[in-house]
Amino acid sequence: MHLLQMIVPLFYRPLADTVRGGDYLVFGVFGLFIILSQRLPTHRPLWQRRTYIWVEIGALLATRLFSRWGLDLFLLLVLAKSCFLLRLREVIVTAIASGIFWQVITAQEIAQQFSQPMNADHLHNQLEATLAQPLSIQVITVILSHATVFIAAGLLIVLLCLTVISERKSREREAALTQAVETLAADLERARITRDIHDSLGQTLTSLDVQIELAQRLYERGSDQVRPLLDTSKLLTRQSLQEVRRAFSTLREEPFNLNMALTHLMAPFKSDPSLKAESKIDLPQLPLQTSHQIYCIVKEGLENIRRHSHAHAICLQGKATPTDVIIYLEDDGDGFDPSQPSSGFGLRGMQERAQLVGGSVRVNSTPGQGTCIQLMVPR
Repeated sequence: MHLLQMIVPLFYRPLADTVRGGDYLVFGVFGLFIILSQRLPTHRPLWQRRTYIWVEIGALLATRLFSRWGLDLFLLLVLAKSCFLLRLREVIVTAIASGIFWQVITAQEIAQQFSQPMNADHLHNQLEATLAQPLSIQVITVILSHATVFIAAGLLIVLLCLTVISERKSREREAALTQAVETLAADLERARITRDIHDSLGQTLTSLDVQIELAQRLYERGSDQVRPLLDTSKLLTRQSLQEVRRAFSTLREEPFNLNMALTHLMAPFKSDPSLKAESKIDLPQLPLQTSHQIYCIVKEGLENIRRHSHAHAICLQGKATPTDVIIYLEDDGDGFDPSQPSSGFGLRGMQERAQLVGGSVRVNSTPGQGTCIQLMVPR
């Protein structure tokens, strides 16, 4: 009503009213509401959502305290917003607390009005002045009163719609972000599977191809050393099947027996008469991803020994402490200088796998004195 009484006099002077300081406060609160209703802090921390709600409530209480305006409908809008931003218990507490503050201020205003002395002559003069106004002015005054209610309700509906639209857009952005994360996770999983196939099954099949080719050449020469090569080829074939089963087990998140899998990795070395291979593995049940990475690291280490070390003795040990899983892989082969960039033999990949599960890889090696790899992973 006051807003229209300040705007309409530009065109119709008899309805003029004086603009007071509290009216400017109300205009500022209107602007604040329009700005804050553009975007809800749905995904912000809880303290920011609480601040958002109580800033609006505080602004409304200020208009009630320092102006003649009654913005009760806007308080309902703020409570509607709180349903999107706060937990149910906090919504109830906010509604009760804001209602108490609002009614206390209203009661104080009414008490001040009734505490003022009433002058019957003054009231009589005001009534006569009102009745003496032209009919057109009285009609316009009634129209303005109804228009005030309509505009207030309309603003409430518009701001509420802006709130709902903002919430919907936030949900759409969240859905798009979730879809992007799922797509990225799928791409990373495909990359991991590709790397695992290359590191495990690819290497095993390469070794199998070398063994079979060597057996063919010895067979053509009539050598009696074909049988050990065929036995090794058979073990590599079984190991390839184990790799395939392990890959499917990882994809399906089935239980994975790490102790048995590491024992199978050592089988080809134990069957080689030129090697002294020992293993002592006693590991607890670990998360599937942790077991998978440990398996791949040990396999890479054994493959490095087979290809590069020319070792005569290999030892694999695995034990668990209350906080960590520790694995040692030692050989008495040629060794290498870990400080040389070109002598890594896949150590970087092993370290990356260990980091994926929060672990670490330490390598102690000296040329001509063998190599010891220590893998430590938290349980």
